[in-house]
Formats: sequence, C-alpha cells, structure tokens
Amino acid sequence: MNRSDELSKGIRTALDLEGGALSASTAQAAAEVLRRAEARRGLGSEHTVVAFAGSTGSGKSSLFNAVSGLEIAEVGVRRPTTSEPIACVWGEGGDDLLDWLEVPKSRRTWRESALDGDDEEPLRGLILIDLPDHDSTAYAHREVSDRLIDMVDVVFWVVDPQKYADFSLHNRYLSKMSAAAESTVVVLNQVDRLDAEQKKATLGHLRSLLEADGMEKATVAAASAVTREGVPEIRRQLVKMIESREAGKRRIEQELADVAGRIRAELGRPVDDPEQIPQSDILIGAMNEAVGTSAIGQTVHDDYARRAYAKTAYPLLAKASRGKADPLGARHGGDREVLLRAAQPELTQPQTARINLAAHEVISGATRRLPAAWKRAAAAAEDQSAARISADLESAVSSVDISHRQPGWWGVASFFQWLFFILTILGIITTAAAAVLIFFFPEILWTALPNMRLSVLGLIAAAPLVIGIIGSIITSVLAANARRKGADDARAQVEEDIERAVHSAAKDNVFEPVTRLLRKHRETYDALS
Repeated sequence: MNRSDELSKGIRTALDLEGGALSASTAQAAAEVLRRAEARRGLGSEHTVVAFAGSTGSGKSSLFNAVSGLEIAEVGVRRPTTSEPIACVWGEGGDDLLDWLEVPKSRRTWRESALDGDDEEPLRGLILIDLPDHDSTAYAHREVSDRLIDMVDVVFWVVDPQKYADFSLHNRYLSKMSAAAESTVVVLNQVDRLDAEQKKATLGHLRSLLEADGMEKATVAAASAVTREGVPEIRRQLVKMIESREAGKRRIEQELADVAGRIRAELGRPVDDPEQIPQSDILIGAMNEAVGTSAIGQTVHDDYARRAYAKTAYPLLAKASRGKADPLGARHGGDREVLLRAAQPELTQPQTARINLAAHEVISGATRRLPAAWKRAAAAAEDQSAARISADLESAVSSVDISHRQPGWWGVASFFQWLFFILTILGIITTAAAAVLIFFFPEILWTALPNMRLSVLGLIAAAPLVIGIIGSIITSVLAANARRKGADDARAQVEEDIERAVHSAAKDNVFEPVTRLLRKHRETYDALS
C-alpha cells in the first residue's frame, strides 16, 4: 500500500468515527479531498494537468501562449479578463480529464501538428490550462478559477512586478496552499520591465513573502512573455513533470497529508500506551475495600486454623477446643458454609457510590488529553459501567469458592497424635505397673525374671511413655507450623481469587471500554501520521 492509499484509509477511518469526533469544516474538507483524490486516481497518470493562474494584468494569458507556442488565449484589450478556462493538450486523449475539470469542449485545443515535427514530442501528455483571473470582478470567473486550482496537478502562479505582493493573492491563496507548495511554481512575469538589480531584489522579496506564507518549497521562476526570457526553462520544468508522471500523485498525497494533519490536530496527541490505564489502582482499591477482600481472607484464615486445630492438635487440647463456641458462628449463626457465605459482599449504596466515583476518576484521568467528542464517548461508557459494575462485582466475587477441602496431612497428623497419645497412656500404665512390682512385690519379679536387672525393667516399662511424649511434642510442633502455613496459604489463595474477580469486573466495565476508546484514538491518529 503506497503513501496516498494509507492516508486515504486513515482519513476514511476518521470520517467513520461517531458524530462530533471531527469538526464539520474538517470533515467536509476531508470528504472533498478524498472524493477528488479518488476521482483523479481513476483518471490515470497518462496526463499531467498544469494550470496557469494569476490576476488581471499579470500577463498570464500571454505567458500561456508563449509556452504553448500558439495564440490560444486571448490577451490585451480584446478581452481584459479570462472568462472561461482554456486547455491546450499535447498528444492524444485527455477528454475524460477535461470533462472532469469541466473545461468546455469549445475551449480545448490539441497542440501538435505535422508542422511541429518532433519539437513538441517531449510535452506529450501535458494538459495546460489558462484559468480565469482570480481577482475578476465576476464571481463566476473566480469560482471557476478557485475550483480548478484545487483540482489540477500543478499550479503556475503568474505574478507581475507591480502586484506580486498583493495581499489578496497571499492571504486568499498562497498562504492556504502551503500543503501543495511542492506542486506550485510562482513565476515573476514581465521581468523585461526590470533592470538586473530590480529583478534580483524583486525575486528576493517574492521568496521572502512565500516563506512567510509557508511556501518555502515552492519553485520561483522569472519570465517574460514579450522577450521569451524564462520560457524555455518553464518548458523544461514541464517536461520533467511529464516524464516522472508523478505530479498528479504528488498533489494528491500533499492534499491528503494536509487534511490528515488537520484531523490529527483535532484528535490531539494520543496516549503512549492505550493498554496502560493511569490510576487503575484507585478503582481496584475501592472495589477490594467495598467487597472486604481482606476481611474475607481473614475469615477463611481463621476458619482453616480452627478446623485444622480441631483435627491435628493434641487430642485432649483438640477435644477441649471443640467444646468452645465458634466466634464466627456466634457472630453470624448457622453452620460453617453459612458463616463463610455471610462474609461475602452485598454492596451498600455508599460503597457503590465510592466505586462509581473511583471509576469516574480513572476514566477522566485516562481520557483527559482526548478532544471533547471523545470525552463524551468516554462519559457514555462511564454511564453504562455505573449501571452494571456493582452487580457484576457482587456476582464475580460470589462465584469465588471460599470453602476448602480437608488436606490429606490432617489425617496423617491426627493418626500420629492419637498413636502417640495412646502410647503415652500405655506408657503411664506400664510405668506405674513396673513401679508397683518393684517396690511392693520384688520377690515376684526375682522369681519371674531372675536374670533381669530392675533398672532395665524400669526403662522398658517407661519406653512407651517416653516415645508417646516425645512423639506428641514433635507431631504437635510440626502440625502447628503446617496449620499456620496452611491458614496463610488459604487466605492468600482466596484473596488472590477475589482480587482476580474484582479485576475482571473492573476490566469488563471500565478498563476495557476505556482501552478500546484509547486504542481506537491511537490507531486513527497513527493511520494519519
């Protein structure tokens, strides 16, 4: 895709924006330039259209005749101003272009003849037009001139030493054609009336005026229709334009770039990264606060710790804890699933208002650099989000599973706690029995175990007790550490799930609509760059 096609596509994208995104004048100018560009491209590049424009008395028609080599345009007292455009065509064809330009058939001349030989061959493909005077007192003449100045590929502005600085010329035309400066040639005509110094000074002043008009890229030439000075140079310029076959494309591209610049100015500079929403943490924070993410996480933490303790603590302590009222249950009532659900959100009106205020701050901050029309679109998206965000938030958070299955290690810890508890009880019994036998019935021991020392018998009897106590201590320490880690992990997991649900609700209702708007603004701007 070439540059003109890219610009055309970008301008169409801008014109397809919702109403009010562009000012009426810019939208109208863009549509007109697109229409003109498409029409000109459709007529091909076989011909280059060059127009001679100028004021009454500038010698425009005389120079036109001098360049064409024919007395086609009427000059002098016979017709003080050009009333209709006159076209001179080198080579065959050109009727479609002339019909599009609305040049009357009676005002068309085909330049080459057998008498010319090959003299005019380099100019084949040129359509040279003499326009009505731009300062004509007849409005219809000025209208024709203005219309064709916008439609031709190249404009030769013919000025004279007396009126080259005319305010109307520079204010109404040249200063407004800066976008087409490369497709503009300003010819100082009638230089035969100036000496060398005057000619140099006048050309220098003319160039400074053009720079002030933003036309520094325009070509400046000097000519005389009377002495033919500069006429060969003008013809050589025309030959270069014809050979390149780029004059029409260049003019189209210049006009498209100009209107694209106008649209960009109205669009304003886009954000660097549409995917990054400034101050998004404000909304996320307000939503997390409203649903009580931390409180829910603490509830899950406490519930896990309570259930884990009842399962994995030392049996006597675990049994004692089961007899105590659940503080959460005492506060909420009902079973565990009910009390867990009671911790989930049901947003109040003040909480909803805080969320909507935070959303407004985020949207306003993200779109502060956008034009008014885009801000209105953002405001409309904000109105829609305000109606849905609270309900979507409640639904998203309520879908989070805050119940936790019993981990496998609880059963293992419970088994060893009971094992070591039983060993402890057994050890107490065997130790007590051994002590009774040793102190009260030693003769029975000596008879039954004549070769066993009493100290060894005491150690054997106390072994279950020692193993039970040590095992219970180790198991309790390991279980306590696991309970803390498990409770912390359960809280972290639930908080992460809730925060993900919060972010999803914020993304669907605020971030994505704003990002979509910023992305569209950026893409539209970039397409016009």
